[in-house]
Amino acid sequence: METIDKPTVHVLAGLLAAHGVRHIVVSPGSRCAPLTVVFARCGLFELHPVIDERTAAFVALGMSLATDTPVAAVCTSGSALLNYAPALSEAYYRRVPVIAVTADRPADMIDQRDSQTIRQPHALDAVVRKSVDIPDERSEKALRTANRLINDALIAATGHIPGPVHINMQFEMPLTPEVSDAPVVPCRKILIHRSTPATDFASVIGSITPGSNVLVALSGMHVSPEDARLLRSLPLAVYAEVQSNTAIPNYGADDFDGLPCPDVVVTAGGALISDAFKKWLRRCPCLRHISLGFDDNCNDTFGALTDIVECRPTEFLKALADAGVSSPEFRSRWRALVSSFMNRDSGGFVWELIKELALQCGDDAVVHVSNGMAARYAQKVDFLPGQRIEMNRGVSGIEGATSTAIGDAMVNGARTTLLVTGDMSAAYDISALSIDGIPDNFRMVVLDNGGGDIFRTVRTTAQLPEREQYFTMPPNLPLRELAAAYGLKYFTSPEGFIESGCKSLLHLSVSQGKIIDNNKIKIYGTRLD
Repeated sequence: METIDKPTVHVLAGLLAAHGVRHIVVSPGSRCAPLTVVFARCGLFELHPVIDERTAAFVALGMSLATDTPVAAVCTSGSALLNYAPALSEAYYRRVPVIAVTADRPADMIDQRDSQTIRQPHALDAVVRKSVDIPDERSEKALRTANRLINDALIAATGHIPGPVHINMQFEMPLTPEVSDAPVVPCRKILIHRSTPATDFASVIGSITPGSNVLVALSGMHVSPEDARLLRSLPLAVYAEVQSNTAIPNYGADDFDGLPCPDVVVTAGGALISDAFKKWLRRCPCLRHISLGFDDNCNDTFGALTDIVECRPTEFLKALADAGVSSPEFRSRWRALVSSFMNRDSGGFVWELIKELALQCGDDAVVHVSNGMAARYAQKVDFLPGQRIEMNRGVSGIEGATSTAIGDAMVNGARTTLLVTGDMSAAYDISALSIDGIPDNFRMVVLDNGGGDIFRTVRTTAQLPEREQYFTMPPNLPLRELAAAYGLKYFTSPEGFIESGCKSLLHLSVSQGKIIDNNKIKIYGTRLD
């Protein structure tokens, strides 16, 4: 059977088997795809799919206790591995050999505002006997080193004093082979501007060649209504994701190859959602990246960072617009692209329903959106300027969306709080509905698309034969019964949902981005008729 060309994963599989591992508990994820696929196809292990990583680690603990052998647990990157900590702490003090195998981004992408990245190496050191970090390399020397480090970890797990260990596996592209020779890149000095704003702005803006293609990219941040109005009025080409809270529409633009490459990209805010946008910029030759705001480290998201300007983003962007260095032609072509996406036929799609519900919530509503497909649907919505849009994009994991929205609703007064979440995100955080004191201003929309629908669309997992069994994994989520148990009014149609006057849950089926009713027949149009 075909397998994945990831040499370090095959080293790991052989050594796990050699050290007595027969059972592996797997949880869904894109970054961990090569691990799951190799383990599933090599014929050495029995795999056990468990959706939630916290539960998965305890399942592995129970299996190890029953078999008196080491048992592995595999998860994706980001906060997923932190959910292993409770079970690993139990294993540590009971001396049970649970092997935590965590997928990770390459080291150079950590702290660079890329999705689902945290500092994974040694994150579990307090509750494991040993941690090792394995780069995604294929040279003879690198594989010898990987072999030694993995052996070190497994010996620690199964030795005289057994216990849990952590093996962190870096992957550049989960299912794409790596080249052996690293690319040659020029030396690029990154400047941090910390003196008076006027001097900083003059020196940085003055270094931009007049007539340059300048693109501003805005992501998660909070801005005042005045600053948001200013940003909307600036004569600049602006890519603003909805969590930037600027109400600058982009309507989910996801095809940028028809545009000329920008010479300069100016960024502000948190991690960008659009993978297509980031990949486009990373392909642009001679790109210069100017990062605005205050941070703890250099966020070289596109591999082109030259300047960090510590300032309020609106101050710099106003000065940039006033300087007139950006190309009017590039700005016009950018706005034409946005208009082309706005004018596409979108009747009956999920984002039209989100837009309608947000409008019904009022111009002071708070809208929380979970990660996965919900966050991508939301990028096509032009929310009202006064609405506050929130997403857990620090790590970009799907857990905690419901809890975060409820916490917001409990203290934000009478403002309607609308949560738009997927069935997987809802399942991950279903215990949040048991919180005492959920206010009547809380509304929850669950877009039920049969599990992790994003795994049916992303290139990493879309074509895998294991996709439905090990990745999408539709949860057992009886929302009608759960809503009744926790005192939420249950809806299967949008009509009357926002106006219900009490905490409510709207359960909708989704197929290929469209809302359908429970009979899989009726398509809701743009006016919900």
